[in-house]
Amino acid sequence: MYRAVYRGVKKLRKVFSLKADNKAETGIGTLIIFIAMVLVAAVAATVLINTAGSLQQRATSTGSQTTNQVSTGLIVQSIYGMDNNRSNPESGSLNWTAIYVTLNTGSSPVDLSNVSLSLEYQGQLASLKYTPATTNASFAVDTNGTSNVFSVLNAGVGYKNSTATFKNVELKNVTKSTNFAIVVIRDPSNSLTSSHPVLTTGSEVVILVNTSAVFGGMKQGQAVTGQINPSVGSPGIIQFTTPSAFTETVMELQ
Repeated sequence: MYRAVYRGVKKLRKVFSLKADNKAETGIGTLIIFIAMVLVAAVAATVLINTAGSLQQRATSTGSQTTNQVSTGLIVQSIYGMDNNRSNPESGSLNWTAIYVTLNTGSSPVDLSNVSLSLEYQGQLASLKYTPATTNASFAVDTNGTSNVFSVLNAGVGYKNSTATFKNVELKNVTKSTNFAIVVIRDPSNSLTSSHPVLTTGSEVVILVNTSAVFGGMKQGQAVTGQINPSVGSPGIIQFTTPSAFTETVMELQ
């Protein structure tokens, strides 16, 4: 009898005893690894999103700067030279050069006060700039048109106080070997001023160079090269050869 009771108690103990659940431990470990992977993926995704956003902004900025750099620029439409020796032009030289300049198609505005003009002639290289001043700015307006653009050289651009009297300063007297003058032909936006001549779409100017002061004049059959260099954008190209014979006072060079 006792043996039967002992066996019954032993069987009950086996039924109700707590056993170690190995499968539960494995599941908890897998869950921990899964949560860690999710956290790592979230952090990585955040880093990637931030990096992508930063790269996109940089690419947009770089693209805008590149587009502005490519599209902005100056165009040299034509170049004319004037020989002051009207009675006998074939024995003279080109004393003044008129360079017609506009903006490139789709170009941003260009401030001509930040532009440099480089010219190479007979081994000489000159660099000219626009140098405005309060009393003798190298600037004239000729939007009404003229029969001779070189006649603007006699236009008054300011006054100079000399011996207690004010004397008129002409454009030709302030255009020297280191600077060029600007003559406004078209200015629809009224942005071309003597202090900051800003060239905009539809504007046109003439850059006057005193080649007599810069090079001592230009002789017949001589090659001339140069550029009009804005601070941003492509330059206007200057490349011509002076006529082999001067037969007129004003001649087209380019």
